[in-house]
Amino acid sequence: MQARSFPDAEADFDDLVDTAAAALGADPVCSTTNWIVPAASAFAPKSTPRVFRGTHGMVALLEHENPNGPVFTSFDSTWGFATPLIGPDPALLIDEVMADLLPTLDHYAISVSGVAPDGALFDELQRMGPVGYTETADRCVGDLTDGFDAWMGRRSSRFRRSLRAAARRGEAAGVEIEAVQPASGPELNRALERLLAVEATSWKTEARSGLVETDLGFFTRSMSQRFARTGSLRMLFARLDDRDIGYVIGGRHGDRYRGFQHSFDDAFADLSIGKLLQFHNIARLADEGVVAYDMGMHMAYKDSYADRTESTITMIFANQDRRAAVS
Repeated sequence: MQARSFPDAEADFDDLVDTAAAALGADPVCSTTNWIVPAASAFAPKSTPRVFRGTHGMVALLEHENPNGPVFTSFDSTWGFATPLIGPDPALLIDEVMADLLPTLDHYAISVSGVAPDGALFDELQRMGPVGYTETADRCVGDLTDGFDAWMGRRSSRFRRSLRAAARRGEAAGVEIEAVQPASGPELNRALERLLAVEATSWKTEARSGLVETDLGFFTRSMSQRFARTGSLRMLFARLDDRDIGYVIGGRHGDRYRGFQHSFDDAFADLSIGKLLQFHNIARLADEGVVAYDMGMHMAYKDSYADRTESTITMIFANQDRRAAVS
């Protein structure tokens, strides 16, 4: 496998993700450069990208300094959703990694994230002798294959009532929903400034878990710029009395939508703005032909929206010679 400059190879990498994700059991959105490059810049800025191209696929790793020797991870070393090994035939890809890459890669350990435990890539990676596994990273996914009404029909009666009640309360209060699909440039910047103004009024900002002056905020802005360039960014704003009081943002890739973040002004919590926005967002996505709404990592409130859980793990591999030298 030959080292590549990632900026020059991003299009090839994304093409491989599109063609190989299903066979690998990989996350088809979070494994793309739209996600992994912003993630590396935001959460691992001191790491060094190491990208390789071979006959049977590509490998995109980050090199991190470590007292015992270099440690390599996925570009998404924070959540571990992305798969760093991409190729249409998992067996041939791992053959190539074992024969051509590992013998030349000075490393103490390598972590391979985004691996479906029931997928073909997991089975092939066993040949590399993993020394450990993480617990699963679970993502909540809503199935929109048969449209909004079918999705709604699978929700519990209690949850359906709560969604419809939120829609009625919002309408009675005069809340309007504005869909924004900004391109890159000034239009996107204005939309993001509106988003951050709402975020500043949310509990997430005080808790430092939102997008205002955080690494997560830098990541979301960078990712949004990439999705916007292809017309794939989706935003909804809830507005009342000519001001924004809530938002939801995400990106579409093929027939799949990945949610990024949503927040609302705490002063309007009684209007259930979060549910109101999700109600409208899911309806719009279904009308658009989206078949899967990935809401991201598992949280209890997402169970009511989800039809299935998609799970991946991270597998840890060690350079036994280095480990023996250190011990």
